[in-house]
Amino acid sequence: MIRHIVMFSCKDRADVDVIYRGLSVLTQIPQVAHLEVALNEKIDQIGNDIDVIVYGEFASVEDFRAYKAHPLYEESIRRVRHLRDIRVAADYTVSNATRVQLPELAKA
Repeated sequence: MIRHIVMFSCKDRADVDVIYRGLSVLTQIPQVAHLEVALNEKIDQIGNDIDVIVYGEFASVEDFRAYKAHPLYEESIRRVRHLRDIRVAADYTVSNATRVQLPELAKA
């Protein structure tokens, strides 16, 4: 499984809802196993530059690539790109992620 996390900041805070709605069209893409679009609640006291988050899960790299090639993905870009400032993305394979503290790291 592939996890895809993308964080956006708005050029103008007045556009947060427009960006949120523009990204929400991604939930209609059939290759997505799970997708969430959320507003940053800014609970953390440090680094609250991010306004909107997209969290997605895909069964395979092929499904992720199909998602990125889907017309609704392009539509989302068209709606959001000109309104966003920062876009930071990260993708990883779930089976490669550390889930428990590794003994050698605990000693450091």
